Amino acid sequence: MSEEFDYLQRRLEPQEKWAEAKARINKRLFYTAELSTLLAGAAIPVVNLWVVKDAYLAGVLSAVLGGAVVLSAAVGKLFKFHDNWLHYRGLVEAMAREKELYAARSGDYAAPRDEGSRNRLLVERVENLFASATTRFLEAHRTAQTSFAAET
Repeated sequence: MSEEFDYLQRRLEPQEKWAEAKARINKRLFYTAELSTLLAGAAIPVVNLWVVKDAYLAGVLSAVLGGAVVLSAAVGKLFKFHDNWLHYRGLVEAMAREKELYAARSGDYAAPRDEGSRNRLLVERVENLFASATTRFLEAHRTAQTSFAAET
């Protein structure tokens, strides 16, 4: 790789690290929201049986747990943690694929005879990948925002 062609270090690798971090964060948030919903929901019947002597306390605890279920489910749906996780993870894999094909001079990167054409092909493909990923992300969130506003 020539000194002039610093695209991998300047653009691709930082974007790959950024998307990897976003995927990891959204995965954790998705599992946190899902586990919170599950645990709070499962605790409601236990509280009702366990606090059988104090009906008021059982009612209050059940209401709080029910609210926690609704809140964690709504937050998970509103912020689309699962969709974001899969989106960023897919982007990371696509970037890694382009990097590997480029390094191995495989696929479309085998055809160009000169280094400049190969480099331009990498830049074009990766930038198209970024643009289409951004478009899909914005469209998914625009759709979610519209449907959420229609429900309220």
